[in-house]
Parts: sequence; structure tokens; C-alpha cells
Amino acid sequence: MNTLTPLAQGPDTDTAVRMLCQAFAGTPEGVREWLALGDIANIRVLRHPDQPANPASLLLRIPMGQFFGGRSIPLLGVAGVAVAPENRGRGFARTMMQAFVREARDQGFPLAGLYASTHSLYRQIGFEHAGFRFQYRIPFSHLPRHKVPTTVVPLADADMPAVQRAYANFARRYNGPLDRGPYIWSRIRKLRETAYTGFGIPDDSGNLLGYLFLNQSRRPDGRQDLQLSDLAFLSLPAGQRLLTFLADFAMMAEDLVFFGGPEHPALTLLPQQRHEVFLKDTWFLRVIDPAAALAARGYSPALDAELHLHITDDTIPENTGPYTLRVRRGDADVSRGGRGDLRCSINGLAALFSSFASPHQAALAGWCQGPPDALDLAAGLFAGTPPWMSDMY
Repeated sequence: MNTLTPLAQGPDTDTAVRMLCQAFAGTPEGVREWLALGDIANIRVLRHPDQPANPASLLLRIPMGQFFGGRSIPLLGVAGVAVAPENRGRGFARTMMQAFVREARDQGFPLAGLYASTHSLYRQIGFEHAGFRFQYRIPFSHLPRHKVPTTVVPLADADMPAVQRAYANFARRYNGPLDRGPYIWSRIRKLRETAYTGFGIPDDSGNLLGYLFLNQSRRPDGRQDLQLSDLAFLSLPAGQRLLTFLADFAMMAEDLVFFGGPEHPALTLLPQQRHEVFLKDTWFLRVIDPAAALAARGYSPALDAELHLHITDDTIPENTGPYTLRVRRGDADVSRGGRGDLRCSINGLAALFSSFASPHQAALAGWCQGPPDALDLAAGLFAGTPPWMSDMY
């Protein structure tokens, strides 16, 4: 069986830098900085079978979490998947990803996720479309101004625990946002050469009611655009105050740019639909351990139901078989066995799990099949907000 090994310092690092530069058109200096940010201990390599000393391909593991049904579920992210140019077309990427998902299961991760440069490869390993990342562009002339008696303050390093608490409170209200780890949080404040400055709305207890991180980029004509790496708020007045704070840049700013889902709560506060929304990416999810993932997810507290599933997983055969999902008052219990009324591929389970597709839509895509009553029951269990995230990793 093929296994992944940690990146060895020295010659392995030089090979990794070369592979990543040639895969993503980066500079050696930028790649080395990225490796340090991601922590070299999280790099895994697949070694060439004929030359065991030489890495043939590599990836970065990103331990974190993801919110579904209001709960954070451990997620192992994947980034920087690269194969040396001389080794491409020989199946190394597929072999490496197969080893990755098996290793993730052995280490107890219920889920894995990634942004796919090529969909066919990752679908073969059981990853599937599971959510969206949109870019918004709003003219500053259309940002509202509200008279809200709250104070906006600059954020410093000491404020980051409060920022992280506010983010978690905001993110768990939706399906898909990451429960960020150190790697993702570092990119909120600096992404490559771009630094972001934080501003927040504190309450009397030192908690934050809302915050944002912004960067100002100068246009050739001397005016500027503002890009946000993050925007979150926990009340209507806080959201209104943050938009008013941004509107105060209008004397020199043209467009405000940030990321989110099909609908971000900030968009509902705009007086007119004079903004643009672009689909930037769909991200992929892989259910590594169906029983653990289904049990960890949150469900509607109004439901009391039992769903019989049969899951097929070619990459992790031990996942294949019947499962019984019992949901009561928002909590789930999962056991092996049952009737297997709703038959799902592991790909289809990812799309259902995230609320990316309803069971009826998944049936049209060939991801699942079953009698109408089983599809209807699953539709109720996995109903939720459209899944999205603002982060790229």
C-alpha cells in the first residue's frame, strides 16, 4: 500500500520548492514563506517508487474544522497539491490523494476539504461539489449611512481572541464556513504581500459585536478600492455601523470587494441592488468517516426521524455498507446496519451532508437513489442554508 511521509528538511525542501514553483508559477522566496506559514510538519510527500529518495508529489495538510448544522466538525484541508513536471500523467496525484484520505481516516478526521484545480481527479477519490465562494463588488456610492451610536476601534494583536470568538458566533449560523485554525487566521491578516488592518465594534464587556479586516489598493487614477479579508457582525446595529464606517472611505474609494456565499448578511443591508456578484469557486468536501460525520453534524431540533442509508466508497471500502441515522432534538446517533433505503455514493453523501444538493437533485446527478419517501425524509434531515465560505485555502 502506498503511504505518505513527512517532508524531510534539506534536499526534500529544495525539491518541494521546485515542484510548487512549477505547479503554481510562484517564486522560490514566496514558496518558502508559504511552507513556513503552513508548517513544514504538515507537508506530506509521495516518493517515487523507482527512486525512493525523491518526492514525486506533495500536498499540505491543514487541520481545522467546518460548521454544519451549527456545529464545528473536524476537517482536514488540502492545499498545494503538486506533482513534479517530469512525473505528471503517471497517476502520482491520484495515488497520493488515495493515501491522504486513508491517513485522514486513521487519524480520526470525519471530513476533508479542498478547492479543486481539476474536478475529475478529486471526484475519483470521493470528493464532491459541496459549497460556494462568491466575490461581491459594491460601488462606494451605494453604501448606506446609518446613525448608530456605537464606536469603531482599531484592532491589535491582543484583540484576536475576541475576533475569533465573534467569528465563531457568526460562522456557526451558516453551513460551510471554516472553523479556522492558525493557518487560515494568519491569512486574514496577511495574504502573500497584502496586509489587512482590523477594525471592530466592542461592547462594554470587551466582546466584539462585529469586525472587519481591510486593505486599500491604489488605482492608476489615484483613487482606490477596498478589499476585505473578513467581515462579520452579530446584530443589525453592528452591521449597519460597519457599513457606515466603510462608507466614510467614499471620498477616495470606488469599489468594495469581499467574499461570501450566494447571500451575505451585509448585502441585505444595502438600499439598492447595485452590486455585482461573481461565482469564484465551488469547494469540494469528502466524507472520510460517514458514521462520525453524520453523528457530529447538527440537525433541526424539530425533527424526530430515522433514515436508513447505504453508502458506497471505493477508496475506503470499510465505509461501504448500510447505516441507520437517528435524529432527535437536533442530535444524531449513527449505527451500522439497517435497510439501506437511500443508496448514496460517498460523493453524493458529501453533497447531501453540506446541503449543497437536495436528495431529489442528487438523484438527478446520479449521486443517490431511493424510493420517494426516503428522498423526502433525507430532504428534511439535511435541509439548511446554501453552503458557502469566504476563505480560500
